[in-house]
Amino acid sequence: MQTYSALPPITIDRPQPHPLRAVFVTVIALKLVVCAFLLANASLAPPVAADTRYMVAADE
Repeated sequence: MQTYSALPPITIDRPQPHPLRAVFVTVIALKLVVCAFLLANASLAPPVAADTRYMVAADE
């Protein structure tokens, strides 16, 4: 007959982090920086009035 004291202790092994996790986090951070830079440039750009030659396609 087995008793609970005869059983080995239950241990929870922590999983090892993926070796490319740092690369993934770096790429996501760089994407956010580039996105913020592009949005800032687009929102700070002065409005440009279109020439009439560019409006030809809109008339057709």
